[in-house]
Amino acid sequence: MADADNILIVEASGRGFLSHYAHALALGLQQRGHRVRLLTAPWDELAGWPAPFERKATVRPGLAGWRTLMAEVREFAPSVIHFQWLNDPVSTALFVGWAQRRGAAVVYTPHNLLPHRGRWMLTPLFQSLYHGFDRIVVRDTNMRWAASEILDVDPDRMAMALGSPNIIAHPGAPRRLPAELGPRQPGEIRALHFGHGNVRKGLQPLLQALARLDCPPGLHLMLAGAGVAAAINPAVMAAARAQVRVSVIDRYLDPAEVGGLFAQADLVTMPYAKLCRSPILDLAAAFNKPVLRTDRVEATRFDEGRHGWTVDSGDSLAFAATLASLAAAPAQVFDAQQALARGPGVEDEMVRLAARHEDIYQQAMAERRARRPRHAGGAAALIAGE
Repeated sequence: MADADNILIVEASGRGFLSHYAHALALGLQQRGHRVRLLTAPWDELAGWPAPFERKATVRPGLAGWRTLMAEVREFAPSVIHFQWLNDPVSTALFVGWAQRRGAAVVYTPHNLLPHRGRWMLTPLFQSLYHGFDRIVVRDTNMRWAASEILDVDPDRMAMALGSPNIIAHPGAPRRLPAELGPRQPGEIRALHFGHGNVRKGLQPLLQALARLDCPPGLHLMLAGAGVAAAINPAVMAAARAQVRVSVIDRYLDPAEVGGLFAQADLVTMPYAKLCRSPILDLAAAFNKPVLRTDRVEATRFDEGRHGWTVDSGDSLAFAATLASLAAAPAQVFDAQQALARGPGVEDEMVRLAARHEDIYQQAMAERRARRPRHAGGAAALIAGE
């Protein structure tokens, strides 16, 4: 793939893991010599961070966003357009056809195969959309299987790109601790429960179980995220606090604060009752922090004792007892941290991810160029006023 090939990455949420992943990919590609432009939302939470690649926080929802995107394509003339999240299959399909007729290869990474709302009603439209992309980038074998079985996507049109390097773990990323968090005490072991509040994340059963135990004095449970404690019964919280130090930061945290929390944590807790494949696992690994999880938390790779420890779901008392034992004798925690630190760093992971995407883009571009170009008109041109 030639260095001069322009790569346009589109991530219009501007928030959370999707934004962090898109920034990491853009940085890795830029470091490998490519010209990269990232388009994101006006509320981009990383807008204050300096970036060596081009970045525009201009993509708004609806028709205005598509017009902005089409104007960027005309001006930037990308060889590859890479979407990171989509929830409008009709407008996207019109845009994909328009961009391909201009000679661009259009690639999509479905971090979720279908949107959370109206997924079954929209499935036929997304099935048609998936068949129009030049490449589908999947991040694990489960996604490849689901795209093939549910949406009938040809496996030969999918490419695997493992790994989820997170830009906020980069050594140059700003970090600060939330103001609500007090100073570390001697002998303190900080266990972080992070993310939006959800009753199926198992936090209340964990607190109920901790209230029944004789917890070590050094254990400090940090609960952080928007709505993280909203569904917790105040009596349950009070009972838990009688046995263990609990700090609650019940609000949205900006990326610098998230980085500060993960940098200061000793381990991460995920006592989930719901089945999920959470990016928190990747974020913890990027900061060299082991995870105490239930078996409902799936991972592409999880080496027991190195990435952390697994407890059967539904047994909150066993989960709490494991957490208490790790805090009482934290040598296992520190050994796991050191083992994770011996692996590739986030900068190496970003370059590796970018190199894999180079191969994917090259194949997509070669196939696109082999097709006979057609007039770049059609319905999408009407949206743009052409």
